[in-house]
Amino acid sequence: MIANDILLDAFSRVHESLHRTLGDITPEELVKEPHPSIGWLAWRISRVMDANVSRLSGREQLWIGEGWAAHFNMPPEPADYGRSARHTREQVKSFRASARQLLDYHDATYERMETYLNSVSADELARELDEPQYHPRPTVAVRLVSVLENAMTNEGQISYLKAYHRLGGWFPREAKDPASVR
Repeated sequence: MIANDILLDAFSRVHESLHRTLGDITPEELVKEPHPSIGWLAWRISRVMDANVSRLSGREQLWIGEGWAAHFNMPPEPADYGRSARHTREQVKSFRASARQLLDYHDATYERMETYLNSVSADELARELDEPQYHPRPTVAVRLVSVLENAMTNEGQISYLKAYHRLGGWFPREAKDPASVR
């Protein structure tokens, strides 16, 4: 189905981009000001994906069921995925994780998303979600696009922050190694 293929292609681009961006990131760059930091933004991409694809597929979140919360020394709260109403400035500033942790969690959430998108039907994509706070009520497809938009936004912020830390802004032509600003 074309919708599945488009969504899968888009999520795979985020997955590949995050790997490129975090591939040579330093521990200092992961937590450096301004906040939210690169590390927190990378964590948020995966948390939002995990929470949503798990709910849509009727499965327990990897964050809880696979123990990812413990890997990050955070409580296994299903609704904790970095919304400003949940995380204070201090919590965001104190977030710590290695690039390997962030990529491993992302790989697990991406694998779940990939499995879901390879099997979801057109009828399921058109199903309205029971979320009366929104009008019109979102469909599964609309929710997936929202998750994708969040992931693309956060990955863009990560790419910008990496260049900002290394170059003082987004000036790829000034980099000694242009590949280092991806």
